[in-house]
Amino acid sequence: MIHDRKKLRGLYLVTEDYRGNNFFDIIEEALAGGVDILQYRDKTNGRDVRIEVARKIKRICSRYDIPFFIDDDVILAMEIGSDGVHIGKDDMPLPEARKIFQGLIGYSTYGDREMAVFAEKNGADYVAFGPFFHTDTKKDAGVYNIKVLENIHSHVSIPVFVIGGINQSNVRAFSGYGIDGIAVVSAIFSAKDPEKAARELKHELQTYVLS
Repeated sequence: MIHDRKKLRGLYLVTEDYRGNNFFDIIEEALAGGVDILQYRDKTNGRDVRIEVARKIKRICSRYDIPFFIDDDVILAMEIGSDGVHIGKDDMPLPEARKIFQGLIGYSTYGDREMAVFAEKNGADYVAFGPFFHTDTKKDAGVYNIKVLENIHSHVSIPVFVIGGINQSNVRAFSGYGIDGIAVVSAIFSAKDPEKAARELKHELQTYVLS
């Protein structure tokens, strides 16, 4: 199991719901293209399916030596032994999750710096801000002002990721804010060539945002 926060940097892929087809192929190709972290998010399938899918993804991530996170479900994360779990304000309370889960914990902070401070104080290992662009993944989500990221590391010391509507055309918008990575869904899962999409996103990220 990966416990090192230093691994929490770079290109973070969040999956779509599992629908069979080429789901695992996309993951394999994306990791080959340079994805640094992966999160399994599935809002539609039942528990048995999610357990089976999560275990298979975990094996893939282990081959690439990258952190594997489960979205929302702390109990599932514990059951399969994932490296981490990602939760938000509507999931298990962060202090409770920290008490029972020994792995890495990510926390959604939307556009709220104070929520990020709360997350760090209560044991989160990274925070995720966003969305800053419109996204089809969460169509009812509002869009936050990117200025909330200014001097963000004067408020928190843990890694800061951004998520929501990010693709190759807008990665550079985060240049100069000191973030630690970007999280994407459709930019890779909807790409004709997931490996190429991952490689190009990572190039943009490393050249213009993380450098």
